[in-house]
Amino acid sequence: MAYPRFVIAWLCSLWLCSLTTWPLAQTASQAEPAPRYGDPGYVGQRIAFDCRACSLPDVIQGILVKARIRFEFPEASQWQRVSDTVAVADEPWNVVLDAVLARHQLQATWSELGRLIITRRMTPVATGPGKLGSLLAGLPSVPATVTLLSPSSRAIEGERFFKEGLGYFLLANPDDSRVALARFAWATRIFDEIEYGGREASALYMLGAAFLDLGLPDRARAAFALARDFGRNAGNQRASLLSEAGLAYLDLLDGKSDAAERAARNGFEFVQSATARTKLRGRPLVDQELDALLVTLAGRIFFRLGDIEAACQAFEMGLDAYLGLDDGARGAIENAVWLQQSALRLGRAADAERAIKTGRNLQSGARSTRLQIAFLAWMGVVYGETGALEKGVELQREALAALRQLPDRTLETGVHWNLARAQAALRKYAEARRSYEAVLQLNEKDDDPFWRNQAQAALSRLP
Repeated sequence: MAYPRFVIAWLCSLWLCSLTTWPLAQTASQAEPAPRYGDPGYVGQRIAFDCRACSLPDVIQGILVKARIRFEFPEASQWQRVSDTVAVADEPWNVVLDAVLARHQLQATWSELGRLIITRRMTPVATGPGKLGSLLAGLPSVPATVTLLSPSSRAIEGERFFKEGLGYFLLANPDDSRVALARFAWATRIFDEIEYGGREASALYMLGAAFLDLGLPDRARAAFALARDFGRNAGNQRASLLSEAGLAYLDLLDGKSDAAERAARNGFEFVQSATARTKLRGRPLVDQELDALLVTLAGRIFFRLGDIEAACQAFEMGLDAYLGLDDGARGAIENAVWLQQSALRLGRAADAERAIKTGRNLQSGARSTRLQIAFLAWMGVVYGETGALEKGVELQREALAALRQLPDRTLETGVHWNLARAQAALRKYAEARRSYEAVLQLNEKDDDPFWRNQAQAALSRLP
């Protein structure tokens, strides 16, 4: 009987052992969490999702609802006016989400409660006094009466300077762009002091545009780079896209085209979405003006890349946008010239004639003789940028001849400056030297040394 008792005891011990080891094995397997979003190699459930020209919060919510992920987007209200388009038939949800977040400089991280938190991806930007570096060197300081105001009053003044700068910029003359430069510099300084990052990004972009108007690409590049970073951090997508396109355009001028097509496409699609969505048609006037600048810049990039069809679409949109603005003649004329040159390259003579007729009518119908001459010279600048430099020189000379019939010759410095730059681009260095010397002579007694400095620097670069 001892043998059966031994067997029974052995079986009982085996049973007890299973009771202790099996739950431990189960616990060990349960202790290894399943991979989740953000883990290396994670692939989410595949989804189908179609949301065209939707607000960004709606796009993010739609993706995460389909993925059955709880999430929080604390700044969703600030992104309601930003649109995006997603159209996928069978893609992992994390891949779709990552693409959307990357386009808008956002990131997603898990909270302790297991929710996905959507926040801005901050771009490192220099902080503290002097972070604007040498960008504003040589530009006038903010008027003393403004520096003594409260932060809220300074913000109002900053907005006023910014809008004044836009007004001068739209007059399409280098001397007016110089005044615009001072206004944008004042606005930038004020917004920087009161830490109004979103508007500072817009002011920095316009500062760069004014630098570029005056033939200062290095300073324009520095302004665009800061505007891009401030725009990303402050959620100002418009300023960020404008700055990325501005940097891409400068790269194109230097023979580098890596990011150009993407920057132009992003800008074009942003404006297309903004104008297509009903609730954005009443967007602020400044936003409309910046959108018109953005789509025109996208067209210029497409043109230089050789995508003339895309350029035509952008210039047509830009022309319509500027025709809808009270002070949009400068931009409308610019788009008309680019559209003419694009249509000619595509063999569309009738379209080319119609475009330039629109531009000529705007130029000749300007509200004063001074503006008519300024827009005539501006047409010359744009022709030069399209590559038609001889036509550009012809129009600058026509503008100079018209100026000599007026008692007010304040535009003369700007027209000589335009002419000199076109002549230098044509390698007519002796003629360019005479035009730069005319700029020096016209400003020899001016208290402001800006034009003397610019002309002397340009003369030093001539062979």
